[in-house]
Amino acid sequence: MEQGIFLTVKDLMKLNGSNNYNSCGNYLRNIRWVISPKKRKLTIKEYCDYEVIDFYYTWKYLRGVEHFKIDNDN
Repeated sequence: MEQGIFLTVKDLMKLNGSNNYNSCGNYLRNIRWVISPKKRKLTIKEYCDYEVIDFYYTWKYLRGVEHFKIDNDN
């Protein structure tokens, strides 16, 4: 997992609890296209705004500070 500000496919796999790289890659591309058709990268903040989830806890989870699964069913 990269330590940057951009959301990677592996980050998305971790957030969704998925093992399927291709489906998470497609989902990430779809989110980028919805936000802006010409967008090439998606920040973690943009993802949190799109999914309406808390940025602070998501950031901590992705960086290994917290050990809980994020529930996107809100």
